[in-house]
Amino acid sequence: MDFDAIDDFVYKVIGTIGSDQKNLCSAVDFTLDLAEKKSLSPNDLLDLSNACKQQKMAMEEYVFAKACYIKASGKLREEACFVLGTAAHILGFSLEAEASYLEALKESPENEDVRCAYAELLLELGRIGAADKEYKKVLEASPEHAKANAGYAYLLTEYGYVREAEEHYSKALKANPDYVPARGGYANLLFELGRLRDAEKEYKLAIELDPEDPSLHHNFGVLLSFLGRSSEAEIEYRKTLSLNPRHRRTLFNYGNLLAREGRVSEAEANYMEALALDQNDAKVHSNYANLLARFGRRYEAEMEYKKALSLDPESAEGHYSYGNLLSEIGRFEEAQNQYEKALALNPYYPPIHYSYGLLMRKMGRFDEAKKEYTKAMQLDPDIGSKMTETWIILD
Repeated sequence: MDFDAIDDFVYKVIGTIGSDQKNLCSAVDFTLDLAEKKSLSPNDLLDLSNACKQQKMAMEEYVFAKACYIKASGKLREEACFVLGTAAHILGFSLEAEASYLEALKESPENEDVRCAYAELLLELGRIGAADKEYKKVLEASPEHAKANAGYAYLLTEYGYVREAEEHYSKALKANPDYVPARGGYANLLFELGRLRDAEKEYKLAIELDPEDPSLHHNFGVLLSFLGRSSEAEIEYRKTLSLNPRHRRTLFNYGNLLAREGRVSEAEANYMEALALDQNDAKVHSNYANLLARFGRRYEAEMEYKKALSLDPESAEGHYSYGNLLSEIGRFEEAQNQYEKALALNPYYPPIHYSYGLLMRKMGRFDEAKKEYTKAMQLDPDIGSKMTETWIILD
């Protein structure tokens, strides 16, 4: 088949898929019928799937892989099974991804790339012991395997074994210095360890290797924001959103940056977009409430605080911030209740004691106010100079 005919085939399939995952089953059927009419082989379908993977077109990758899987046999079906598993994994079809990985492993137990992909899925599903077992199978056979070392390092990092994690990231990068997940994961680990210059270096190397990875730009932006380099962080957040406008953590963190700079309408727009993607994110509701409270939109702020606390009633910061609003509008007894809840959850957070002391003074309870001020000063001798603003941002 000539290139024009293939382009026409792909164009028609993509048009059938559209932008909705609900169309994928009918798109697979359409692809199978059209491939039959156009005399496309299963191998052609797999090639198209791999081309879509390179372009990060996950739904199209899935459709072509599944069509190939249905038509193929033997070794080609095994290859299609793995490609289908990775596409289903990306799209969040966990059951189908697991079934595909297991079928591929049944046919070829020694396929280390499939086993690593399966381990990654298990880790995402919270099946830590099973993921640990799969990574170790690969590392026993191939101790220098880059994907297995990087994946196992991520698992170790999540559970606090940072020294061992760094060893595995080092092995992964020694085996393949251009393996982006290892480079980016190592950067995240270094950031967590407070080795900020090293983390910045690793993020830059990872982005140089894959400038189109939105997560790399987001994580680098978080580091730059932490370092107080807001203008550079903003560039990274904007780059992330240009690559993935629905990147929820970027919308949240970019909103935080804008809120700190007092760019109210822009911050609000980012928080609203983040909430449109996930209405149940307590931190977004809480930070949005703080933004509204800071700029005098108190009724709206209270609604957001209530929503945040309904989602996360164990948030000391949420109760503290809501207490600040209630104190500001003169609802002292309700404010006292919120501060006391905050202190029960975190008695070692100086701003709560300080703000509670301010409330006690407003209520004329001066001995209790002195007691709270003293506690705040014991925890942080400089607390008085830090309390020019009572609103906080949860990163």
